[in-house]
Amino acid sequence: MIKNISILAVTATITLLLAACSETTRTTAWYVENGREQAVEFEECKHKPELKETPNCIAANEANLIIMEGSEAIKKYLASQK
Repeated sequence: MIKNISILAVTATITLLLAACSETTRTTAWYVENGREQAVEFEECKHKPELKETPNCIAANEANLIIMEGSEAIKKYLASQK
């Protein structure tokens, strides 16, 4: 019984770890359209240098530059993506 619970616990842990590692890759346009998520990702990337070169950090950073330019830049960027 204890052996079965241990196996179940190990299996659940491995499943959770694999799910965490398979983060969905987002585009710059997605981050421009989803400002809250962009802000969270941008801050995480800022505080974790090892993430700097990941696709999501690059996209969040690019989106940040566009967002900082203001609403006209955002509209222009999103229009260019269609």
